[in-house]
Amino acid sequence: MKKKLPLLVSFALAAVIALSLSGCSAPQRSAEHLEDYVFTVRYHDNFNILQLTDIHWNVNSSTRASMNYIDKLLEEVSRHLKETQGDGAKIDLVELTGDMFMLANSYHLASFIDYFERKAEEYGFVYAPIWGNHDMHCLYNPNELGNRFRKAEHCLYFEPSDDLYGRSNFIINLTEDGTKNSPVAWMIANIDSGASFSETELAVFRDYDYIRPEQTDWFISEHELAGEDVPVIAYYHIPQDENEKAWLDVTQNGADLRHKFFRLEEFADNGKEQYASDFIDRAKDHNLKAAFMGHAHNCDWTVEYEGVVIGLGVKTGDELYFAHIDVNSEDEAMQAGLRSVGITENFDLIGASLVTLTGKDGSFELEHLYFNEREDGDFAVWVKW
Repeated sequence: MKKKLPLLVSFALAAVIALSLSGCSAPQRSAEHLEDYVFTVRYHDNFNILQLTDIHWNVNSSTRASMNYIDKLLEEVSRHLKETQGDGAKIDLVELTGDMFMLANSYHLASFIDYFERKAEEYGFVYAPIWGNHDMHCLYNPNELGNRFRKAEHCLYFEPSDDLYGRSNFIINLTEDGTKNSPVAWMIANIDSGASFSETELAVFRDYDYIRPEQTDWFISEHELAGEDVPVIAYYHIPQDENEKAWLDVTQNGADLRHKFFRLEEFADNGKEQYASDFIDRAKDHNLKAAFMGHAHNCDWTVEYEGVVIGLGVKTGDELYFAHIDVNSEDEAMQAGLRSVGITENFDLIGASLVTLTGKDGSFELEHLYFNEREDGDFAVWVKW
């Protein structure tokens, strides 16, 4: 007859087993496994990267309505590419820059990934997800989402047990033949900017999170591996304090602003000295051409800061809040934005952002799509930065 262990002893034994098991699998050192973080995709001129951000697929949303919206948006992007670049043009890579979910459950994970797998087949793209703060505020274990992404056929995602902060730090190298055996034409760096609370430090909540210095170290090592002349675009979720430096450079120091798009709320959410990122300040010396992020729903501002284009992606879809652009508004920022984009009717600031890599020399074009569903015909306006 088996004896039952006393409850306290059982808990103690479980704790010992857990500690022993965790000790057997020490996190890998990222500096010793740089190749592991690299995906490769075939490069061509006019390589198109579509940024979708802050979709907020959640328990209160109609997944069918969300799918219908993105269906129409993808159709509009595909139409625009063929019209402007030729019949062979297509979406090559979709960057999902965080807050894909909010208070979602396992059903939402499955429906979201199944949807993007179908669209990847239909349009011929691969997609890369990056964690945002609301992706952690859900009704599932975060490991479930990571595992589903890893298993999805058209998804580029890597999440090892390593010494880097966060869950979505990986590289997409665009190479001449799509393999690691040919030169890198462009590097796309995907970085986890945190989730407004910590999984690895003794802090439950933060005002907002940041890219750690060791993540910047890792990026620089990856760039050196690819080649120091390789141009880079970075994608992450939470705007960092370099955004605020760029804004102050324009508003207080008189720096030139290539004015397009809208600024309706703060451009950076970090602001705490102890959470200051050094990513752009250091990466700009390693051929970083641009950094694009999400998180700020009521913001659509892009500026060049010390040679790096910093921009917010247009919030995708109408879940949660977003900006309503009123042509009769007395708000100065709204009127400035309207003048810069040349739009003369009211619309909602939702849609997508498109980057087109036009050459191996680091040149690219940026366009924002404002896409609103309307009963009398959908509103779709493209604005080039």
